[in-house]
Amino acid sequence: MKSNFNSPAIWVLSVSFTVSVIALVIFLAESDFSDKTLFLLLAVLRYSSFLLCISSVFLTVTGFKRVVHKPSVLPVFGVVLTFCLTLFGLGIILVDAFILSITGGKG
Repeated sequence: MKSNFNSPAIWVLSVSFTVSVIALVIFLAESDFSDKTLFLLLAVLRYSSFLLCISSVFLTVTGFKRVVHKPSVLPVFGVVLTFCLTLFGLGIILVDAFILSITGGKG
């Protein structure tokens, strides 16, 4: 039986989600960081959220395919989870674009 947890997409999803959450927590803590540091954190957040979004879309599509071929509760849970991670990544990307547009693109 082939395990889906050995997939490179799972590893990319896990690492990018972890980096996104860590960067988001540090960015929101904002303990007297300079603007340069905050924009660096914002760039890390942007690119890790982009990877998160791409890998979660891929896993959502493959999970949906798995649900259609072999219906079960676990693949449905996986599709819902990866869809929520897609929304998280898109939300972070939109907030990043909003912040960059307010600052005049001086990131």
